[in-house]
Amino acid sequence: MSSAPPNQARAGELRQLLQRAAHAYYVLDAPEMEDSVYDRLYRELLELEAAHPELITPDSPSQRVGGAPAEGFSSVEHRIGLLSLDNAFTPSDLDAWYSRLLKVLDRTGDLAMVGELKIDGNALALSYEQGLLVQAATRGDGERGEQITGNVRTIASVPLRLQLENPPAWVEVRGEALIPDETFAAINAERAARGETLFANPRNACAGTLRQLDPKVVAARRLDFFAYTLHLPKDTPQGPSSQWQSLQWLQAAGFKVNPNAELLPNLAAVQAFFSAWDTGRRALPYATDGVVVKLNDLRLQDAAGFTQKAPRWAIALKYAAEEAPSILLRLACQVGRTGVVTPVAEFEPVPLAGTTVSRATLHNADRLAELDLHAGDTIVVRKAGEIIPEVVRVLSELRPAGAVRLELPQVCPECGSELVREQGEAATHCVNSSCPAILRGALRHWVSKGALDVDGLGAKLIEQLVDRGLVGSIADLYGLDAALLASLERMGTKSADNLVAALAASKQQAWHRQLYGLGIHHVGEVNAKALAKAFPSAADLATATASTPESITAVFGIGGEIAQSLQQWFATPANQLLLRALEQLGFPLAAGPEEPGAISETSLTGQTFVLTGSLPTMSRSAAQALIEAAGGKVSGSVSKKTSFVVAGEEAGSKLSKAESLGVAVLDEAGLLELLKAGSG
Repeated sequence: MSSAPPNQARAGELRQLLQRAAHAYYVLDAPEMEDSVYDRLYRELLELEAAHPELITPDSPSQRVGGAPAEGFSSVEHRIGLLSLDNAFTPSDLDAWYSRLLKVLDRTGDLAMVGELKIDGNALALSYEQGLLVQAATRGDGERGEQITGNVRTIASVPLRLQLENPPAWVEVRGEALIPDETFAAINAERAARGETLFANPRNACAGTLRQLDPKVVAARRLDFFAYTLHLPKDTPQGPSSQWQSLQWLQAAGFKVNPNAELLPNLAAVQAFFSAWDTGRRALPYATDGVVVKLNDLRLQDAAGFTQKAPRWAIALKYAAEEAPSILLRLACQVGRTGVVTPVAEFEPVPLAGTTVSRATLHNADRLAELDLHAGDTIVVRKAGEIIPEVVRVLSELRPAGAVRLELPQVCPECGSELVREQGEAATHCVNSSCPAILRGALRHWVSKGALDVDGLGAKLIEQLVDRGLVGSIADLYGLDAALLASLERMGTKSADNLVAALAASKQQAWHRQLYGLGIHHVGEVNAKALAKAFPSAADLATATASTPESITAVFGIGGEIAQSLQQWFATPANQLLLRALEQLGFPLAAGPEEPGAISETSLTGQTFVLTGSLPTMSRSAAQALIEAAGGKVSGSVSKKTSFVVAGEEAGSKLSKAESLGVAVLDEAGLLELLKAGSG
């Protein structure tokens, strides 16, 4: 057996030395090589690879930064979904979760758990095949995320190759990307010196960094990564049987695991862990807003299962949010698309959890009465879950003399109709279906990203259309012509043409998006997908709500409240008129050939598309949704296996590569024509 050529052997030796040194420095925080020695060896490897490009391997340290700026990010489906966690804010919340868990498992006594710090960063999904990092993606909606592999390769604490002699065929790792506080301060100091806008907080800076198109920019910001979840093939020999063992497996494979995790024998130990870190977190070099508790035994995790949104076997315990006092300036009211009137406190701006806030929801009339708000009150504000501003309490001892008590108005602030509050309900409603606020909300929802995703129809334009009486319903949007739109404020001929084309293209959106876009109370994106799969047309769903309501509640995740809401919506004459109008406009209101609930294939099934450049009337996500609904697949790179490249303005290297490989190139019109022909 002949030995490897000298250059190949030396390159392999250098890679091993540098990988081991980087792991010791970035993951173990125990440097074992002088910087000058590391730099010399790294330069030697670069020179060797430059002279012999065939020696470059995907796990080479030289490949952490070196890719050209990306044209954009493609959407990828997670092999295993990234669900969110339920939250607990008080000891009683934790007790209730634990009691539910015992009931689900039909057990009594203590359950061993693992406590981990809840890092305030950005969740990532890492995919390895045969030990090599092949894909990194953002959480996205939990089912699909953005493919950001080139950027994640720049994170030194993410191994490009697992440190295992015989890695499994595939490994899925979940963890948190973050920017440590010291690094964040340095980044903002550099931005201040250049006169650039400062980042609000490390989490926002991390999220923005991960979506940079140039990996060199990402590398310069020195992100870090903690791994916390492991998924392996079921038949992996000697695979971990507990979460604690999973963390040890991740460490052995070369990942950085947060050193503050603890194995907790019972609920009392969980409470102690949570309390200890409420104080201890202030000394950490990174942000954390709570702890995560997971059932340790993986078999019991499987037995506990999941709700529609979260695992039953884990929960996030959140610390009390930062609070700040401010002066109440006025009480405003917002009317939502369902007619619900929400009181909003407007107060003097205060810095809170990394941002400046000046408005907070007061939820409803009950909460308003409970707070006993008066004009000019000093209020205490915090961010619920570190995100949504809310008024916690009123400092009544600081109330101005003669201050007037604040209450919800008797009439709608938008249309002047009398407001209604049904007995037993917390919400106050405007019941005038012609109310401009309700119409504006319905239109914004219909064209939103999760629904029909109509690019170019923003809130300002919708406001003009409603205020001028040009649109009185969703269906009226499709009667607008380019000349009329071009006459509106901030609209030109090209923008108007693009919007008309985008509205026409939206008729081909998936059935579950149309269902979600109708804005039926309690029917969110997840529920719309489940309902669309079970009832592949509006007619099927309407029939079921009227004649067999039990078939609605038989759908996983759909309860009686949603079934009742559907029944009321389909029984309303105005909504029946809307459905008929949409059908006359060309909306099928039914599942396409490749949607859940559909039964036939199309000629595009299995075809691979690549999107590049800016399309004239639709976003890339909208184009991808249409392609996937027609049975096609969307890839982020061009190869000989690519069926079509869809090119818009400023198409880059993907278009050049397609032309060199002889791959068919389509513009947006060609894509729509192909989709139309394929569905036929």
